[in-house]
Amino acid sequence: MTKLIIDADTGSDDAVALLMAYRNLPEDKILGITVVAGNVPLEQGLINTSYVNELCEVQIPIYKGAEKPLERNYIEVHDSDESTKIALSYGNDSTSAQNVHGVDGLGDIGIKPQNHKIENSSAQDFYKQILEEQEEIEIVTLGPLTNIAGLVQNNSDKLGKIKHCYIMGGSSNALGNITKFAEYNFWVDPEAADIVLNSGIPITVIGWDPSLYDAMIDTEKIQEIESIGTKYSKFTNDIQVVLREMMKDIFGSDSYDLPDPLAMSVYLDNEIISQSAEVNVRVDTRDGMTRGGCVLDYLNLEPDAPKVRVVQRCHGDKFYNLLKQSLA
Repeated sequence: MTKLIIDADTGSDDAVALLMAYRNLPEDKILGITVVAGNVPLEQGLINTSYVNELCEVQIPIYKGAEKPLERNYIEVHDSDESTKIALSYGNDSTSAQNVHGVDGLGDIGIKPQNHKIENSSAQDFYKQILEEQEEIEIVTLGPLTNIAGLVQNNSDKLGKIKHCYIMGGSSNALGNITKFAEYNFWVDPEAADIVLNSGIPITVIGWDPSLYDAMIDTEKIQEIESIGTKYSKFTNDIQVVLREMMKDIFGSDSYDLPDPLAMSVYLDNEIISQSAEVNVRVDTRDGMTRGGCVLDYLNLEPDAPKVRVVQRCHGDKFYNLLKQSLA
C-alpha cells in the first residue's frame, strides 16, 4: 500500500478535504499531516487540523511546517479591504486568507479541539525520515507549497520515491482569486510553487478554475448536505459561514466553492477528471500584477522542460457524489 502525506493550511475547505481523506482511506495509509502558514497562521492551522482529527476520531500525526513563505513576508489579515489593498499593491508581502475563512479559519463558530497534540519533529524532519523508510509515497497539497519546496530542496536524491503529488493551486486560464491573475496558494509563495512544479516529480495540478466551474456548492446543494444529518455534513456547511457571506456579496447567492476537496477527490478517484493537459508550468515569481500567475507551455516551446498534468475541468456530479458519500 502506497502511503500518503497531506500538506495543508487548514482553513474551511482544507478541513473538508481532510475529512474526505479520513472517511475514504484506511487510517494507517496516511502517514501524517504537515501544516503550513496560508489561509491562517501556522499555529491556528495546527489547532484546526487537531479538531478535524478529533471530529473524525483518528490519531494521525500532525507536524509543524513553515511559518512564512520562502522569501516573502506573511501578514495576518482579517479584513477583505486590507487583503485587497496588500494584494493589489503588487509588492513582496503575502497575507493570510482569514477574511475568507474566518479569523480561526473555520468560520468563527467557536470550534476548538479538546486535545491539541503536535509531534515534536518538524515537517522537514518528518519528510526526511519517511523518504528514508518508505519505498514510495504520494502527497496531496492543499496550501502554499513552502513545505514541499523544502522537501524538494532537502531531499534531491530521494525524489524518485515520490510516486505522485496532487497539488491544489494555480489556474490553467489566468483566472485569479487573490489578484486578477493569481490563485491564492501560488500567490502566497510563488517561489515555492515554481520549485515544486519544475522538480521532475510526477504532479497533477488542480487549480482554482475547475473548482469554480465544477465544485461550487449552491443553495440547493447546501440544503441537500444539511439533510444528510451527520456531524460531518453539519460541520461542512457550518464552517463555510464567512465564505458564504462573501459569496452573497460577490455573486448574490448563498453558495461556497470547495477547491481543496476537489483536489482530494481527484487523488481518491482520477476518473473525476474530465479534461487535462500535460504541459510545463512556470510560476511568475516577480513582484507585480502577474505575481503567482501560471505560465503554461501549451505550444511545447520548451520540449525538455518538466511537464505536469494540469486539470482543466472535472466531472462535477462525480465530485459531488463523492462528497456526499464522505459526509454520510
